[in-house]
Amino acid sequence: MKKLKGILLAGLAVGILAGGAATVVSADSYKQATRIQAATVTLSDAKAIALQTAGSGKVVSIDLDGNKAGAVYYDVTVLDGFTEKEYKIDARTGSILKAKEEPIDDNEDMQLTQTNVQLTFEDAEKILQQKYPQARVYDEELDIWGGQVVYKLEALNGTQKIKMTIDANSGNILNERIK
Repeated sequence: MKKLKGILLAGLAVGILAGGAATVVSADSYKQATRIQAATVTLSDAKAIALQTAGSGKVVSIDLDGNKAGAVYYDVTVLDGFTEKEYKIDARTGSILKAKEEPIDDNEDMQLTQTNVQLTFEDAEKILQQKYPQARVYDEELDIWGGQVVYKLEALNGTQKIKMTIDANSGNILNERIK
C-alpha cells in the first residue's frame, strides 16, 4: 500500500510539473503575441534602422522584446569590422532608445564578420513560413552551429512557439522544435 501511495504521489507531482511547464510556455507565448501585435515597426525596418545608424556592417541578431512597463523594442546587433554595435529600437516608433559599441571579443563573432552566406535573413524567414504560413518571426540570429553558419529563428504560430535552425548557405532545415 505504501508503495502504491508513493507511485501515485510521484505521478501526481509529474503531472503538476508538466502542467506548470505548459502554463509557462502558454504565458510566454501570450506575452510574445502581445509584443508582436504592438510592434508597428517590422523586423526588416528595425534591421534597416540599425544598419543606417551603424553606417556599415552586418546585422547578426534581432530580437523583439519588452518590459513590464509595456515598452516594446528590438535588440539589434551589428558587427562592423572589429566593432560590435548594439541598438535598442522602439518597436512602435523606430527611434533609437539606446546605442552601445564595444570591440568584438568573441572568436565566433569575428568569424561572422568575415563570412559571406548565400541566404539572407528574409530568405530564412520565407523557409520557415513555407512550412508555417501563419507564423510570425520575432527573433533571428546569424550564428555558427556545429561548424556551420546558420540562421536561428524563433516564431509564434498561434500559441505554438517554433525554433528553427537553417543552413545559411543551402537553406536546409537542420533543427526544428515546437512547444
